[in-house]
Amino acid sequence: MSSSYEPNPSIKSATLMDKLQCLTLLPILPWTLFQVLLTRAVWTNNGLSLKADLICTFLRLAQPFLPLSILRDVTKDSEPKFAKSQRFASNRTELYEKVSGKEFSGRWICKGCPGKPKAASNVDLVLYYLHGGAYQVGHPASALAPFLHIAELANKKGISIAVFALDYSLTPEAQFPTQVIQAKAAYRYLLEDQKIDAAKIAPIGDSAGAHLILSLLSVLADEKSLPKPGAGVFLIAPWIDLRCTRDGSWVRNRDSDYLLRNWIIRAGLQVMPRQLDSTVPHIINFALPRPDKQSWAQILPAKVWVGIGSKDVLLDDAIAFVDRVKGDGVNVEFQIDNGKVHDWHIVEDLLDADQYFATVGEVPQGLMKGAKNMAEVIISSLS
Repeated sequence: MSSSYEPNPSIKSATLMDKLQCLTLLPILPWTLFQVLLTRAVWTNNGLSLKADLICTFLRLAQPFLPLSILRDVTKDSEPKFAKSQRFASNRTELYEKVSGKEFSGRWICKGCPGKPKAASNVDLVLYYLHGGAYQVGHPASALAPFLHIAELANKKGISIAVFALDYSLTPEAQFPTQVIQAKAAYRYLLEDQKIDAAKIAPIGDSAGAHLILSLLSVLADEKSLPKPGAGVFLIAPWIDLRCTRDGSWVRNRDSDYLLRNWIIRAGLQVMPRQLDSTVPHIINFALPRPDKQSWAQILPAKVWVGIGSKDVLLDDAIAFVDRVKGDGVNVEFQIDNGKVHDWHIVEDLLDADQYFATVGEVPQGLMKGAKNMAEVIISSLS
């Protein structure tokens, strides 16, 4: 398999000036502390823990001023942590393998439990991961720690899991349908090059990655050139409506979550410009009716899981999507986690990555909660 394909050739790492610009954010730290403590003492508790409240408030205040290059580098932060990890010191070379083809690039995070490698075609389940990041940031490394731990937890139940993560092109450098073309090319690679039965493949994605999954499955249903994945689909905090047209949880959770509505709307316009509103509205917003009375039962696998936090600004769009899919007769398991903000499964585990990679043996209680929750969901889906 060739390693020459580069999905983001013009994207560079953060420069010294980008890093120096972050120093201007230092005054936001004391203001964040003051604002959170005052709000919680005088007005109301928004339902978050103090730590989560501080992080989300800081991100809301700092987000407009953070250079895109810094945000992109942060999402790859798990790479150097993994490279120095004590946990995987003896089997690091068999993990996080880079591959690419004519129209895609990605990483095999693992093929079977770390330390117990298998051919991808021989595992019980292949998770095809599409990362989040509003199509602007994100990387296969974003969820490196969570997926390695999911594979470990599955192994304890006698289940072998492989995880392939797509490295797709980011905006504003690349627009739709570039990402869908890449996602389809990687899916074809899993089927044809790796000889993996479609019945063993389950796409899994968070936020924009969940939107890309639905875009890919829509294309597969329209073209009918490849079988749809049969092992289920897992949508974590899905970004259903790129235009963020529904007030609902965007207003209700705006002082709890860390996402800014205007920033997310701009991100949606970068991947799918306004002129596409009249041609593919059902891709821009998956809660809208399908064209030609197409049913979601034709598009989705038999098992669908959607998980999101009660404090996520995308909650109401997820509810609208689940209602529409259920209306088409699709079996959907819908999990709303109380007091959790956007993409908590991935974000909270990223904060635990240092300790997880440094841990040898059993992972301490309370660490990697997102991976543990997802492992339970994935394992139960196989029964």
